[in-house]
Amino acid sequence: MRKRAFVGISTLLAAAMITGCGMTSGSGSATTASSGAAQADSTSGGESDSTLDIILVGTESDAYVPGYKKIMDDFSANNEYGVTVNYQFISNSDYKTKITTLMASDSEPDIIFTWELGYLENFVNGNKIVDLQPYLDADKDWADSFNAGTLEQLTYNGDVYGIPTQSSMAVMYYNTDIFDQYGLSVPTTYDEYLQVCETLKSNGVTPVALASTADDAWLVSQYIQQLANGITGDGLYNSLKDGTGKWNDDAFVQAGQLLQAEIDAGNFEDGFTGVSGDEARQLFMDGKTAMYFNGSWEISNVASDNSSIKDHVSCFTMPSKDPQYADISVGSVDSSYAVTKNCTNVDAAVALLKYWTNSENAQMLLYDYGRTPATNCELDESKLNALNATFLTVLSEQKALTPWFDRMDTDMGNEFNNESVAISNGDDPQEAFDSLQAYYESK
Repeated sequence: MRKRAFVGISTLLAAAMITGCGMTSGSGSATTASSGAAQADSTSGGESDSTLDIILVGTESDAYVPGYKKIMDDFSANNEYGVTVNYQFISNSDYKTKITTLMASDSEPDIIFTWELGYLENFVNGNKIVDLQPYLDADKDWADSFNAGTLEQLTYNGDVYGIPTQSSMAVMYYNTDIFDQYGLSVPTTYDEYLQVCETLKSNGVTPVALASTADDAWLVSQYIQQLANGITGDGLYNSLKDGTGKWNDDAFVQAGQLLQAEIDAGNFEDGFTGVSGDEARQLFMDGKTAMYFNGSWEISNVASDNSSIKDHVSCFTMPSKDPQYADISVGSVDSSYAVTKNCTNVDAAVALLKYWTNSENAQMLLYDYGRTPATNCELDESKLNALNATFLTVLSEQKALTPWFDRMDTDMGNEFNNESVAISNGDDPQEAFDSLQAYYESK
């Protein structure tokens, strides 16, 4: 085996994500399971040193869920603390409401799924989360295993409060058979991308599957964010993060106008503003659209046995409107976990996170489920499927990553998502972003 791509990713994270910094897929009802003993109440964290209760984002329809279950079941079967992991999966659209309710009632479980930056910071400031820095300081090998720049996204006042298990980035998936059928190449400029869409439409093919419902608002907002990156680079993101930027910056307005022009041109599926994330994915997996804009976490779904195009799918990054801002994409660390103050066996909880992020499990999640590690591990290229290999190459080529806005600032990010949905439904982009800036100034 030899190390593949992760040196480039480490450099990228260190250079880009520290200056700035979604989403895990899944929708539907919660799925509850346990290993070993009968399922305990997953919202009553810390009841016993013999159990660890954890909530995660995902549903049974997500192809990566068996890999996560395997890690937790294997840990339950063989750990020095004699603990059993009780786990519950919550849909992405329901998770934020669920965890906020649990935190407010002081009934959060031992370990929680979390996003980074401003999202976790709210719980850290509320004294709800355990400081993991002493554990990382005591195990230098574990601390050093993370790619440069990843732990910084979960660091507050110099201490780490969450552990990332994945790296992710927004990408455009495409059906290679459809591209080949019409002699299409991967576009390298935004004009080329629009021309690809025109060629597809002229042949009766819907170009792109995209969702823009209220529950999946982040999907259309990441499209606008990606367009804005291609107009002005990562400077806008960084200025918003440090408080010097404006939420009605002209790049956002232009991005909203580009989205509306694409809608008017028919680049997305009919009625896409009423299409959920799951439905958009299924359209692509059934071969009904040529492309699908989402995140790298979807690799395990679009390349699964449930996908009719599993052997004919690849990916690229959305081309930039301004060529000088090529390869500046929406992306960050992902699938992070934090230990709550309710946990009565923190040593066991940290042991589970160490086990989750060890080299063997990182490789398993990548090879079998397309989950790109947040750690720097040796990879066997012969075990990578074609889509995984392409994504790792695409990721390593990025000059900078801008994390999703609802991770940087939960409140403003959610408002950005809502305004993006409004724009997709026809609201004037200038007025929408002026309203967003006014909201920011009123806080």
